[in-house]
Amino acid sequence: VAEIGNNHEGDFNVALELIRSASEAGADAVKFQTFIPEYISGGDSERLKRLKKFQLSKEQFEKLSSFAHDQKIIFFSTPFDLDSAIFLNQIQPLFKIASSDNDYLQLIKTVAYFGKPMIVSSGMADLPHLDQVCQHINSIWSKNSMNPGLAILHCVTSYPTPPEQVNLCAITTLKKRFPDNIIGYSDHTLGIQAAVSSVVLGAMIVEKHFTL
Repeated sequence: VAEIGNNHEGDFNVALELIRSASEAGADAVKFQTFIPEYISGGDSERLKRLKKFQLSKEQFEKLSSFAHDQKIIFFSTPFDLDSAIFLNQIQPLFKIASSDNDYLQLIKTVAYFGKPMIVSSGMADLPHLDQVCQHINSIWSKNSMNPGLAILHCVTSYPTPPEQVNLCAITTLKKRFPDNIIGYSDHTLGIQAAVSSVVLGAMIVEKHFTL
């Protein structure tokens, strides 16, 4: 997964070029971030201003999804609020729950009810918490007789992550703890060594931030 996030900095043409570059590089998917600034600014006027600068419209996301399809690469975006999740359900085949929201139960349940594959980042979560997240999702899927697939990504939430904090052996721990789930790695380190090593340890999904 080529993680674009907000690296387009609000420029739609740059967002298109990022998708094209990811496709040409051989990535299977591109991921963005979708949010309503007023919901996540925390009342900080400077942060609100910065978030508004990075915000893309719903119409632009629709065009990005269509463009990604034309480029033969999967498009999806991480929602940071319920309204964004409901919108994204119309234009993408799977969902990612960010580390910052793996305790946002209402968002997790809302996305689970969509019945699409889910990826959950484990940053700042301990194993009992991840147990609870999986239980909430699986309960909804079981009640609705579906199992579209759940992946858990090992993630360290420092940007960039120093080598001594990478803790790739957590992938092995997650594989043992969640044998019925896909385990992957969301990489915030500089370079590619950690991402490559994560595959050796069994990561089936690798998410890597990139820019032009």
